[in-house]
Formats: sequence, structure tokens, C-alpha cells
Amino acid sequence: MAEYLDQFSNNAYTKHRGLWVQIFAFAVAKGLAERNCAELTLVKKEAEKKRQRHTLEGLQTIIGAATTPPWLKRAIRLALASLQRREDIVTWLKSAVDMDKNTLTVSPGKTQGYDNPVHLKITMGAALREVVGECLRSPLVSPYLIHYKPKARRREQIDAKDHWTSVTPDYLTKEFSKARDAAHAYDHVPAGERPTFHEIRALGAWLYEQQNFPQEYIQALLGHADEKMTKHYQEGHGDKTIDYVEVSAELAF
Repeated sequence: MAEYLDQFSNNAYTKHRGLWVQIFAFAVAKGLAERNCAELTLVKKEAEKKRQRHTLEGLQTIIGAATTPPWLKRAIRLALASLQRREDIVTWLKSAVDMDKNTLTVSPGKTQGYDNPVHLKITMGAALREVVGECLRSPLVSPYLIHYKPKARRREQIDAKDHWTSVTPDYLTKEFSKARDAAHAYDHVPAGERPTFHEIRALGAWLYEQQNFPQEYIQALLGHADEKMTKHYQEGHGDKTIDYVEVSAELAF
């Protein structure tokens, strides 16, 4: 077993070893082996993934590139101004927008398992309002702010999604990486360290800080729950009602 694992390095070693530990655990439970041989092999620490940060110049290069699809450009700008996660960007419904009141609501998915889930009502600054308006004016009929027209509409792909125009989180990540490399935005960075769509959120938070917005403002927009902003469900004798925390997103591009 040790000799077998020696042919692998770094993360591949830990993944193969982990699988063999599970296999032998099953074998021991079924009486097929007397002990878990895989557990006797050397334990190695999995190498940490090193992702470099986005720069505003790098992101602007991707947005300005002719090779970047229009829907992806809107997704990048929406993420940068709103500071929302990838999963919330692709599931953001048009019905969450009120252009008359200049607000945009979101219930960050990652917080919905909390004792006090987070619900935000965002007052849109000029940059955020502009990109939201572009999403609404798209000629493609879709319930989602971020949407696209697939080149091939295979039945199994359509059935796997809520709507044929919707973008999955994994597809967003993949298409962003393709657009990033096609735009040559980070050619100076090793391929495995180039920033992904996920890192846009960190850049946006840093830009808000550079524009002198207070930490409380940024934290609220990020949807980080704390004692100051987590009374989002009002308990009563009837149904629970959502209490939105009002925040603003006024980043200037």
C-alpha cells in the first residue's frame, strides 16, 4: 500500500490514501480484512491552494475584452458592486428588483442555515443600478438577472436546470476562467494561482474600504451575521415574516 501511494504527490496522494482508508474500513466491517492497512501509511498534509487576488486593472481587462460574453460582463460587475457570492449571483431573480424605489433584495443562501438567516434590502448606487438595468433590458426572456442563451439546448441539460436560460455556479466559474485567460488579464500569474470568480468578492470589499466606506457598511453588504444585524425573523403566533436589513451598495467603478 505504501509503495502504491508513493507514485502520487501532494493532493493526489492524500485523495488516494483517503479513498483506500474508506475501502479498508468497509473491508474490516465486513470481515474481509483484519485491520485497516491504509491507516498505517504515512499521513501527508494536503497542499493549500494558492489563489492570488484580483486587481481592478485585471478585472477591467476581462470586462473590456471582446472575448468576454456580455452576460458574464454583467455578472462580474454585479458581483463587484453587490459583494454577493457566486451562488447568489446566478440565482438572483428579476423580481427582487424595484427600480422605482431603487432597491434590490437578496437572502444570501449560505446564511439560510443560520439560526438568524440574513436578508438584505440593498439601496443601489449608480454603478449597481446601471448593471441591474442592463440585466432587466436584456432581450432574452428569463426570470434571472444573470442569464444566457446556450449554444446547444440538450434535453438533459434543460431538465437539470430551473430555467433553460439560467447559469449554474460551476458554469459561471468555468466561463469566467476561460474569459480571464482569453483576455490575457493574468498571464504573469501561474495558471494554478490565477484568481477565480470567487475572488471578485474580496476585491469588491477592498475597493469599498479604499473608498472610505465604514467596516460596518461593508460587513452588512457581505451578509456577515453579527449581533447588530441578525434579527431577521420576527417571531409571532402566525407565520414567520422576513425582516430585511437595509444596506447600501454605492461602489463607484
